[in-house]
Amino acid sequence: MVFKYAPKPLVVDGILAVPINILNVTASMTFNAANKTAQCTAVMQFVLGHTGGNPIFDLRQTILSASLDGNTINPAKLAHHDFGGGLNTQLRIIEEFLNSNTTHSLTLIYDLGTPDAPNAQSIGWSSNTTRLSFDIYLSDLNPARYLEMWLPSNLLFDEFPVDLEVRITGSAYDHVLMTNGNKSDLGTNHWRIAFPATFCSSSHLLLIESADKVELLTDNISLSGGNVVTLELMKFVNDTSINLADKAITLGSYLIDFDNNIGPYLHGNRFVALLDNTVNRSMEYDGGTTSNIQSLRHETFHSWWARGMRPASGDDGWLDEGWTMYYTSGSGPNAIPFDMTDTPVKLWYNNPFKRNTPNASYVSGANFFSGLAADLGIALLQNYMSEIYREQKDRRYSTPFIEAELIRRSGKLELADYFDRFVYGYGNLPDNTKPDLYLRDATDDNGDIPYNGAFWRSPDVWVRKKDDGGTTHQDPEFGQDNWFYARVNNRGSNTARSFVVGFKINVWAGIQFIYPGDWLPLTAVTVGFNLAPGSSQIVKVRWPKEDIPPTGSHGCLLAVVYNSDDVPSAGTHVWENNNLAQRNLTIVDLEPGETAEIPVWIGNRYYRRWQYFMIEICRPETWPQINVEISHPRFEVVRDLFKSAENWYKKIIRSVQKKIHPSIKIFDPKEIILDNRAGNQKFVIHPTKNSNLTLEMADRSDFQEFSWPERPPIKAELIKKASKKLTIRFNHGKCASFPIILKPGVRHNVILKVEAPRDAKLRECLEVDLMQRNTRGQVIGGITVQINIIKKKRR
Repeated sequence: MVFKYAPKPLVVDGILAVPINILNVTASMTFNAANKTAQCTAVMQFVLGHTGGNPIFDLRQTILSASLDGNTINPAKLAHHDFGGGLNTQLRIIEEFLNSNTTHSLTLIYDLGTPDAPNAQSIGWSSNTTRLSFDIYLSDLNPARYLEMWLPSNLLFDEFPVDLEVRITGSAYDHVLMTNGNKSDLGTNHWRIAFPATFCSSSHLLLIESADKVELLTDNISLSGGNVVTLELMKFVNDTSINLADKAITLGSYLIDFDNNIGPYLHGNRFVALLDNTVNRSMEYDGGTTSNIQSLRHETFHSWWARGMRPASGDDGWLDEGWTMYYTSGSGPNAIPFDMTDTPVKLWYNNPFKRNTPNASYVSGANFFSGLAADLGIALLQNYMSEIYREQKDRRYSTPFIEAELIRRSGKLELADYFDRFVYGYGNLPDNTKPDLYLRDATDDNGDIPYNGAFWRSPDVWVRKKDDGGTTHQDPEFGQDNWFYARVNNRGSNTARSFVVGFKINVWAGIQFIYPGDWLPLTAVTVGFNLAPGSSQIVKVRWPKEDIPPTGSHGCLLAVVYNSDDVPSAGTHVWENNNLAQRNLTIVDLEPGETAEIPVWIGNRYYRRWQYFMIEICRPETWPQINVEISHPRFEVVRDLFKSAENWYKKIIRSVQKKIHPSIKIFDPKEIILDNRAGNQKFVIHPTKNSNLTLEMADRSDFQEFSWPERPPIKAELIKKASKKLTIRFNHGKCASFPIILKPGVRHNVILKVEAPRDAKLRECLEVDLMQRNTRGQVIGGITVQINIIKKKRR
């Protein structure tokens, strides 16, 4: 999980640069107020991921000396390199190849000066006294403006504890240190701060001011769940526009509001704030802020979105800024519809090395959420965002993740169109160059529609029990997270700049599905990017353990791929639409002679008339004697299902009899003799090749046709069990079937019972298909039962 949002290893300036997980940073800062200098010694312990290489980190101070694992390393071997994130986004590379999954320690010694980062603030030395003014002064709007300004640090994906000792020497003044870390006083002007392991590089608040220059106040408020939060407030004495007692009430009301309406406060039992109207700047931290009064509500909200739910990378920072502006600005949230002819807006660059929030986030980002609210509704959008906040366990979000979650919760794949134009900045493609995305129904499927093979075993959608990159299907494991995978193919003439894949688990093994009804609500959604023509791309998404059906459940995995230029058609089956796929595969492990029972839905859900179907099973060529049965707990359901076609057939015969002559006599379904009572005419009625009935008159050349179906073949039998239950047993042979007639909208939840052959061999794999055919003989649904033969257990 540590490297979930980390950038992939990258060759930079001929060096294989790899991300690291910082385990901890231990540092000591000494500020000499007498000679106005400061020094720092920092030790960074870190571990590599599954790829060995040259570790990357950042520090925006000039390194004087360094050692790696106790061995001196030239600071020139820790130089900055351009990773393509834009101006001033360079990262340091440790030019020492280190093996994967190994732990190391880097010690750095450096003077503390003005950080080498855009608009960084210098240390505030008093010109004529020994007072110190220090503000860590993090910033989203400028790259390299987080913890790396002062201490070795990582990109936003990483979390790690920091143990920092701070000492001021040579000063005649007592100083106050304010922080959102856990502070211990070690003496006059001497502190130790423990920042928790949940902090990332944008979390840390640290202020030092001369005690005679500031005013302090503490107060308590109660949040939901009995959480009492202490407010620790500070202002400058010369700022007479602020009354701390009044502002404590105001701040407390914000915290209570957001705690009730957004979700729980995630920063323990403290909120720390410097309130300062003397400067026109504000910044958020984990459970804290430095803010002017005008921006206080905005910055407090950021302890939910920005420092509660954190951006996974600097590229994602636009979203929390846009959402905060939308939620807290002016008269409150509004809803202004998108105009899809407006100029595209680019807020996200799909670049993990981008390290700043675009200025456009404040206006264009807020406008984006206003457009979503116009589509979804203001209240529903707020509910979705609050649900995401409450449910996201790792407190990380990426832009594609928010897109996927809003689509999943709303069921509106078309939200992707808004992200494409007003977040990703995509304009319209020429009409003659569009992507054509498809999910294969089988290995021989090239995307042509309709597909006429066994479409219910798509090789392009599968489940894995772990996030291991495997490409073979596994039955899900109850009680843990599982993973959905999809392989998306592009046979079009242009790149799919972004696309959405939605997954749906129907916890019943139905054998006919129609889009979009059977796909909604979506179980999980993921987003992919940059799929070139003629290429394929595998995407994946977590299937949360809370949504995994219990062991023994059998279901069908459905998938849909959506692109703004390739939209799946409504009212279509999988074989009719190459944007759709299903994997109706149930895997059972059986001993020879053992049976498995799989619940299956057989129905006539979408036709408006009574319909004729064939229920057919096909066995392996080498195992035509596999016993297969269909049953139901209710006696009459099995009986009526099996006899429905025969009863229907007889009803049609009676209808024909009534139309032709009341004296018709049925001797055989292939020939009917009619006597007109006068005795001088004879009619012979027989089925023609097109299954119509031809009436021939002995003394006339003309004839009349009547609807006449052929008697449906039955290759199954109705068996009465000793338990007085009925079951339909399929005849042995490669394939066997029986007809059914179903009224509109009906579904039967039957049990498919499959027995492993008694003489099957260990590790043999057998597949049995259950299919439903329509009147044209076309397969409209199916399920495969894969039998894995296992060793007999000792009894």
